[in-house]
Parts: sequence; structure tokens; C-alpha cells
Amino acid sequence: MKDLTTKLDVTFSLPAVFSENINHAAVAKVNDFLPELEAKTRAFDRQNSQHTLSMMTLTMLNGQSPMRMMRQIMAETEKRKMALAEAQVKHAELIVELEELEDKVDPVSQAKFRQKCVSKSAMESKINGSFKDIATMIDQYNNIKEANGIEDWDEADFEAEEKRHHVRRAFELMYRNLLDSSRAQTATIEYLQQHGVHPQVCLTEVSGYVQHTGERIAKGDIPLGSELEEFLDQMADKYSVCVDQTAERMFGKSNFVNTDYMLRLESKDDT
Repeated sequence: MKDLTTKLDVTFSLPAVFSENINHAAVAKVNDFLPELEAKTRAFDRQNSQHTLSMMTLTMLNGQSPMRMMRQIMAETEKRKMALAEAQVKHAELIVELEELEDKVDPVSQAKFRQKCVSKSAMESKINGSFKDIATMIDQYNNIKEANGIEDWDEADFEAEEKRHHVRRAFELMYRNLLDSSRAQTATIEYLQQHGVHPQVCLTEVSGYVQHTGERIAKGDIPLGSELEEFLDQMADKYSVCVDQTAERMFGKSNFVNTDYMLRLESKDDT
């Protein structure tokens, strides 16, 4: 069997076309520069850059909750893992088809060979992009654990963080409401009530922060985005107790989560 790598040049170099209907100057230009464009295209072998994936995808609907971001990493990784499983089948099929065509010399077979070379190269580019995405998410997973002092965690740890996440998220939505329309939206009010935070208390807290920040900006001070996140952290720490009080009112207990239904770490089960 011939080494397919010796034929990869035909993927991007079109054969000479002897026809009056073909612009030979354009063909020459494509043959000269298509390899460079293909090489540069490999840098965009996935939908998102590392920056977009880390700063936007992982925080979408999650805010900056460490547990939620790690769960998002797992969801994104799972999608790419399934895509890789399907891609490897298609890639193997292309290899077989190329082997069947490589010794044929008729024009149709040669054209099909070139077409499948292009398909194989495109498939490998997408596969490479998926691996790069997963590697990026693994990096961020480890970074999140290190930044938050998380050595290991399980479903119980995730559940324990949920009440703080939802309270923080509710304050974040109130802040967005006030900037967007200067009033609390019904969905935000309901969200606050579901987690036991009095909507008027939240409105007062966030209104005060908005006013204070506006005064700073008017004086020429430029607050950083991290200051908003710190304010939201403070609100989560201050009002997370509201979730416990509401749980006691509805269920008769503040800790209503049953760990018997969870996947637990063996080390924690032994303690």
C-alpha cells in the first residue's frame, strides 16, 4: 500500500486545467496561495478562541461560580468527546476510501481521490480543534480548582455551593435590571423570592451600589469589573442564610438535600 502522506500535495494543488472556460491566471493564483491559506486556517479549527471559551462559554448563565464553571467544563467536554467519537468513524471511512482509490488512474477516480483528501484534511482539522478545546478546558478546570483551594469535589460539594450561587446570581440580575431599565423585572423578583431574599432588600442594596459607583465615575474614578464581582460575593455571603430560612419554612429543615442519592467520593464515604 502506498504511503498516503506522499499524495497530500494534491489536496491543495489543483491539476492543470486545459479549457478555454477556465481562467488560468486565477488557477495559478489559487495553486500558489491556497497552501498558505490552508495553513493559517488551522488556527481556526474550532468555533471559539481560548479566550472566548474561557471567559464567555464557561460563565454563560453561571456567573463566576467555581462549581458551576467546572460543571460547564464537563458539559462542554462531553459534547466534544461525542463529536470526536463520531469523527473517528468518518475519518476511518475516509482512509479506507482513499486506499481504494489511490492506485486508480482514471480521471474520475483521481478527482474523487483529491476530493477525499480535502475531506480528510478538513476532518483532521476539526478533530484537532476539538482536542485543543478539551485541552483548554482541562487547563481552566485545574486553574479554577487551584484558585479556589479545591483539592477534590463531588456532587455533595456542588449542592452545598448552590444556595450561594443562586443568591449571588439574583443580585447580579438585579444589577443588570437597574442598568438596563432602572427597575426590577418580574423574573428577578420571583427568583429572589424563590431563594428567600426579600426583593426590596435586594433592590435597596443594589441601588445603593449603583449610586455609589456612579458618583465615583463622575469624579473620574474608574472602577474595575472585579469590584462588581466582589460586591456580588459580599451579597452572596450576607444573604445566603435566607435560603436556609425559606427551606425551613417550606420543608421543615434547612438542609433538605439528601446525599443518599448522590455520587460520593469514596474517601468522604469512609469518614
